[in-house]
Amino acid sequence: MKNVHAYLIGAAMISTSMIISQGCTKSTDDDSDLIGNWKKSDDFEGNARSEAVSFTIGDLAYVCSGTATTERFKDLWEYSTSKRYWTQKADLPGVARNSAVAFSIGTKGYVGTGYDGSTRLKDFYEYDQASDTWTAKAEFAGTGRYDAVAFSVDGKGYIGCGYDGNYLKDLWQYDPTQDAWTKRASVGGSKRSAAMAFVVNGQAYICS
Repeated sequence: MKNVHAYLIGAAMISTSMIISQGCTKSTDDDSDLIGNWKKSDDFEGNARSEAVSFTIGDLAYVCSGTATTERFKDLWEYSTSKRYWTQKADLPGVARNSAVAFSIGTKGYVGTGYDGSTRLKDFYEYDQASDTWTAKAEFAGTGRYDAVAFSVDGKGYIGCGYDGNYLKDLWQYDPTQDAWTKRASVGGSKRSAAMAFVVNGQAYICS
């Protein structure tokens, strides 16, 4: 049986509950199709919030930033999927924010952009899991924005779309070895914000 799990945090927007989609097979064949089967897991231990970001490193999941009514957050929480508990980690530098983006590359997590209540942001930070520290990296090279979309593929990170006063469809690539941004081909289709992205077999998909 394949060991495949997906995690959904705050299904009701401002919620601290977390549920797990655990893959279940209909046979003993390791290559057989899986059926999603949801069950409740351990409650998120930070403040209830919406518009947070998340990334994963190994079997650890991280939730950062977000908003609850008029309050914004910059705290970082780590969830151990094997030990099933939450641990608060070092706060994100910079201002508290919502509608940011995040992705991971190797053993590092990255968080940037977003909205602090008055400014559309473009600062960008790297989280080191081993030392529980953040480092400011090269600012996002596009315009300051929120509700962008982000993902990582083959050791590079990508941020695109979002809202900077206008809706956007540009796409930028981040190279952590050079700490540098490069503009790439714009996203196809309409300009958009608050989209979602996923990666399958080295191919990235953006939708909604």
